[in-house]
Amino acid sequence: MDKYSFLKPSNKLEIIVDNKSYFCTIYYVENEKLTVFFEKQTELPEKEIEINIYAEDGIYNATSRILSSNYLNETTFYMLSFPSNIKHSQRREYLRADIETDFALSINFEGTQIEKIISTTKNICAKGMAFIADRQFGAYTSLDVDLFLAGKEIKTQAELVYCSPIRVDNTFKFLTAVTFTTISKEEMNFITLQCMKFKG
Repeated sequence: MDKYSFLKPSNKLEIIVDNKSYFCTIYYVENEKLTVFFEKQTELPEKEIEINIYAEDGIYNATSRILSSNYLNETTFYMLSFPSNIKHSQRREYLRADIETDFALSINFEGTQIEKIISTTKNICAKGMAFIADRQFGAYTSLDVDLFLAGKEIKTQAELVYCSPIRVDNTFKFLTAVTFTTISKEEMNFITLQCMKFKG
């Protein structure tokens, strides 16, 4: 089972049925079967499906089959056949998409907010974002990001990666990139899913 180490409880899993995506969590791996759960009641047909498994080292695409379902209050459990035709996709931090979405960036120095920028991203990935700034950034104590994506607000601390001058409409702007430092795995998976949908 070592080569299937990406099949870990708590890893996120995307079920694709009839071109629709359903996001769930791996609950149990046993006897070459997977049990996954949805936190709310979800009805899916027992049929062949495509799945994407979100693991530490990237995304694994595979085929499977829904074998049975079970309900416990609002939680829905599904038993899936063991994945086949497994393909390891690109690492999640490299899955970048040119998604333009709103964000707020607080620049802090010694625990005090000295500036707040409200703007739009140029592109995003699970580990960071890039945007066009009006001026160059210095080395600040910390950056706090509120990213607004597909109806979800993601809050994380960030660090400056680069701030490079570019020419925009006969004036100089700064292409700025930051990396997210306190983002959760669940939020990384959510951003990756949005990037996949955008590219798809």
